[in-house]
Amino acid sequence: MLLVRRGLPFAIGVAVGAAALTYVLCARIAPEYQATATLLASRPNGSLQGAFGVSLVTAPVLDVSAYKAAATSGPVLERALELQGAPVADTAALNSLESRISVRVENAAQSSLIRLSVSGDWAAGAAQNANALAQALLDWDEQRATQNLRTVVETLTSQLEAIDKEIAAAMSDAVPLNEQLDGLRSLRAERLTQLNAARAMLTSAVGLLEVLEPAVPPLEPISPTPIRSAALAFVIGLFLVYGLVLVREALDTRFRSGEDLARSTSLPVVGEFPRMSSGSRLLPRDASGFLRTNVNFSTATSHPKVLLVTSAGPNQGKTSVACSLAESFARNDYRTLIVDCDLRRPMVAQTFGLVEPAEMGASETLTVLEALEDPSATGNPSKVNFDRYALDVLPQFGLVGSPTEVLSHGFSGLIANFRDDYDVIVVDSPPVLPVADALVMAPHTSGTIFVVSLPDTDRRSVTASLDLLERIGTRLLGTVVTNLDSAAGRTGDYGYGYGYGYGYASSNPALSPSRDADVGRDSTRHEGAASPRSRARTVRSGETTPSSWWMRFWPNKTF
Repeated sequence: MLLVRRGLPFAIGVAVGAAALTYVLCARIAPEYQATATLLASRPNGSLQGAFGVSLVTAPVLDVSAYKAAATSGPVLERALELQGAPVADTAALNSLESRISVRVENAAQSSLIRLSVSGDWAAGAAQNANALAQALLDWDEQRATQNLRTVVETLTSQLEAIDKEIAAAMSDAVPLNEQLDGLRSLRAERLTQLNAARAMLTSAVGLLEVLEPAVPPLEPISPTPIRSAALAFVIGLFLVYGLVLVREALDTRFRSGEDLARSTSLPVVGEFPRMSSGSRLLPRDASGFLRTNVNFSTATSHPKVLLVTSAGPNQGKTSVACSLAESFARNDYRTLIVDCDLRRPMVAQTFGLVEPAEMGASETLTVLEALEDPSATGNPSKVNFDRYALDVLPQFGLVGSPTEVLSHGFSGLIANFRDDYDVIVVDSPPVLPVADALVMAPHTSGTIFVVSLPDTDRRSVTASLDLLERIGTRLLGTVVTNLDSAAGRTGDYGYGYGYGYGYASSNPALSPSRDADVGRDSTRHEGAASPRSRARTVRSGETTPSSWWMRFWPNKTF
C-alpha cells in the first residue's frame, strides 16, 4: 500500500495521458471491417454411397492444416480474384488480398471448421472477398478429386484416336483382313466404354469441403476501438509506472522518510533534525528538546543517564546531535557532561569553541585521553557557559594512537569516575562500521542513540551497524534522523589518518543565542516527576515517535 500510495499521482498522470493520446489517435484511424466465411471439412461417407449403389469420386483426405496453407496459396488467391473479375496477373492485388486474410482452424474427430476471415475498408467488400476466397478453396478441393480422372479421360481419348487411325488404314488395303478389323473394332468399343465410364465418374466427383456459413457484411468495424484501446493504454500506463517504481525501489537503498527508517529498523525515531545552514553546529532547540524528552522517558530508571551517540558511517551529523542533546539537558537544569570519545576525529571542542588547555592557561582542565589513561587524574572538565546555564565538556584536542585499546581499558573507569557528579553523560562515539570503538563503549552505557542522515545513508550499512550493536547486547533507544532539509548544502568531508572522515552541516546561529521556552521541561534530577501527559509520550522500542507522524500534520495538537 505504501508503494501504491507513493507512485499513485505519477501513475495516474501517465495512465490518463496515455489513454487520452490513444483515444485521439484511434479516432483518426480509418475504420476496418472483417467478414468471415465458415467451411466444413468432413470425411466421405462410404456406407451412404453403398446403400444407393452409387460410387462417388472424392478427393484424398488431407490434414486440416493443409487447407489452412492452401487458402493463402497462389492458385487459390488467383481464383478468388478471378471470381470477382479482378486481373489475375496483378501482383499487388494478390499481395494485398493475402495480407488481409486470416485463417482459423477448429479440429474435431470426424469434421473440422475452417474460418476464412478477410478484412477491408468497407463492409460489403470484406464479405465479397471472404465468399470469393471460400469458393476458390472449394474449387481447389474439387479439382483435387477430378485430377486423376481427367488424366484417365485424356489417355482413353488418345487411345481411341489411335485405334480409329488403325481401322482406317486397315480398310484402305486392297484386301482388308476381316479378323484384324474385328479386333480393332472390339478394342475401340472397349475403350469407348471405359471413356464413357470415366466421363460419368468425372461428373460425379465431389470435394471434402462445403460452405457451412457464408460471409455477411459486418455491422461494426473491428478497428479502431478508441474506448477499449484507451482503457488498455490506461492499464499499461499504470503497470509501466509501477514497474519503474519497483525498479527504483530495488536500486535505491536510501531511506526516504522517518517512517521508512522506523519500519526498516524496528526502532522508534526519537528525533528529527533538518539540514542546517552554515554557522554553529548546535541544532535547533525545539527539535533537540523533543529528542531530550523522548530519551529522558526511555531511560527514566537510569541514573545517571549514560548516552552513547553513534552512526553507521561518517557524515551523519552524530557530533551535532550529541552536542545538541547535551546542551538541551543542561538547559533543563540537568547536571550534564559531554565526553568526546571520538579519539580519531574529535570535533566536540571545535563545536563549543574550546582551545588547547595550554593556550587557556588552565592546567587543571582534563582531556578525554588523560581521563582514560588515569581515571583518578586531578582536574575538571571544561565548562561552557550559556545564557543562564552551563555545560561541562570533556574534550579531546588531538588524535590518539590505538584508540580502541585505550577505550577498552579506560572507558568504564572514566564513566565510574564521573557517575556520581552528573545526571546525564553524553558520549560522542566514532561510527560503528569503520572502527570498533563504539562496540567497546556501548555495553557500559544506559543506551545508544543511532544517527542516520536521511538523504544519503545506505540502509544496508544501517542494518549491519544495528546488528553489530544488538549482537553485543546494546540497548538501542532509537534513531535520530538528520539532514531532512534537502535544499541546504552540507559542509565538507573531514578526513584523517584512520581512513574515514565526517562532519555535519552547521546550524543557523539565529536559533541558538536566546533562551527559549523548552518543550516539556523536566524537574532537576527527578526523572519520575514528569506529568501524566508527558508520560503518555514515552517512546518504547518498536514505536513510532510523535515527531515521526502526528507533529507533521497537527503541529499544535496535544495528545
